Amino acid sequence: MSALLDVADLRVRYGHSLAVDGVSVRVGAGELVAVAGANGAGKSTLVNAVAGWSRGRPAVTGSVQLAGQDVGRLAAHRRAGLGLVLVPEGKGVFDGMTVQENLRVVRPPRGPAGHPYSVDDVLDVFPRLRERITARCSTLSGGERQMVAIGRALRAAPRLLILDEPSVGLAPRLVVEVLTHIRDLVDAGLSVLLVEQNVRAALEVADRLHLLDQGRIVASGTAAQMREDDRVAQAYLGGLGP
Repeated sequence: MSALLDVADLRVRYGHSLAVDGVSVRVGAGELVAVAGANGAGKSTLVNAVAGWSRGRPAVTGSVQLAGQDVGRLAAHRRAGLGLVLVPEGKGVFDGMTVQENLRVVRPPRGPAGHPYSVDDVLDVFPRLRERITARCSTLSGGERQMVAIGRALRAAPRLLILDEPSVGLAPRLVVEVLTHIRDLVDAGLSVLLVEQNVRAALEVADRLHLLDQGRIVASGTAAQMREDDRVAQAYLGGLGP
């Protein structure tokens, strides 16, 4: 499978601290690849570097290519304009605005990005938001806020959607609902790089999974292979039995 996203030998350093150490990740067209691991493993640092965004000033080396184009030196907004769209941890919706206003505030780019989702398209993906279309986002549940955040990203016409910990703070029932919606988007042709601390949930929707520990990938494989990996089962899945 040819890679839509090809990240090679990525290193991210904050001062003397090496947060991501030589990580390589490929995501094919219409594929969901998960990067999972414990809190502090370097997952958010990894995807922020891929998207070109950071709260600090890290030293980043390695290669980030989108559809064969080197985007590693582009600013975050330039990468987003090409279709590399990040939904950061924490959702980041505008609380004082309604669901509709949050979705309409995004204008699809004019460049060679992916399929531009209209507001109606987003509401078809997340029917619950249609019922809450005039509600202020400050009144939404955590799951609904995550749907708004993903919906806004879809409005930006992603070719590759990056989701950073979409299950954080959600009840187990809502984790399943949100990740099922994400899987449906992938089955419809969208490519997704998913970062998750909830390894069990990630394995339910991912095609392939990389396990990240202390900034390094320590195990990789298909979802089926990773469920059978003893390191994954013992550390993250509660020691799955036969």
